[in-house]
Amino acid sequence: SRTTTATRPISRWAAFVALLAGLLLLSAIASLLLGARAIPLGDLWTVLTQGPGVGSDEGTVVWGLRFPRTVLAAAAGASLAVAGAFAQSWTRNPLADPGIIGLTAGASFFVAIFFTLGLSSSAWTAVAAIIGAAITAAVVVAATRKAKDSLTLILVGVGLSWALTSAATLLALQSDHIFDGMRQWNVGSTVGKDGGDITIAVAGLVIGLILTSLTCRPMDILALGDDAASGLGSSPNTTRALAGLVVVTFAGMATAAVGPIVFVGFAAPHLVRPFTGPTLSRMYIPVAFAGAILTVVADIIGRLVMRPGELEVSIVLAIVGAPFLIAAVVKGIAK
Repeated sequence: SRTTTATRPISRWAAFVALLAGLLLLSAIASLLLGARAIPLGDLWTVLTQGPGVGSDEGTVVWGLRFPRTVLAAAAGASLAVAGAFAQSWTRNPLADPGIIGLTAGASFFVAIFFTLGLSSSAWTAVAAIIGAAITAAVVVAATRKAKDSLTLILVGVGLSWALTSAATLLALQSDHIFDGMRQWNVGSTVGKDGGDITIAVAGLVIGLILTSLTCRPMDILALGDDAASGLGSSPNTTRALAGLVVVTFAGMATAAVGPIVFVGFAAPHLVRPFTGPTLSRMYIPVAFAGAILTVVADIIGRLVMRPGELEVSIVLAIVGAPFLIAAVVKGIAK
């Protein structure tokens, strides 16, 4: 009976992960089917079984356009979601999100600097975004370390975001070339991305998950308190540094690939936590699936609401996520 009792939570967790994986698969299929030109399910199966070399119009749409952006949306969404879960645990603030606390704005500012210097390739964009996210995270955490009110982190992050966004805009206005490059990148979209962007997003997700697997257990121990963590042989400062590295890797690489996107990192952990509990070791895989689903579905909605035009995924997520954040803040204040 003890064995049955011990395995029951694991079975529920596995069932939840399987459900999310199934929803992600359905979302990915819908992403391949839907858009300015709908593709029948039978034709999609034919295109997928024939492979990327098929020369039909449907093959060009699926393999050349929709498959890459689906992979990009899923990878970026998963990265931002896990980054949000770690940011909330790292800062001990349930309102934390890479976009809300200024990390994506910091990434944008340094991308603008690199663009100004003529370094606009995908690789340099990734480097710039990671540096910007890391510096911004350090500033925000240092500025709010002694604050007890959870809204202080948000206020500091929003203020820093506005400042960095204004600075990035000032740099972008220095020339038409820089302005055009920043305009396309700042919109936060899966449209018009190349193989380099997809590689950055997938690499960021893989590297981030490797770091996560090494860090989530020490973070769960740290949640017991610094003294308890030290007594169990864990170094609180090292753990916090690793958590910061996880957040910066996920958020920096995802932002470099798709541009600034907010609310995924805030919403996904809150949606998953009631089913998994607060421990990161149980949360991060379901959170990754949830973030991927949210971003892929938002990308699909963006294609359909203004057909034959498109609404960028960042705008869709902002429209949906802003009321979610307001509700969470009001609920928190009410308590």
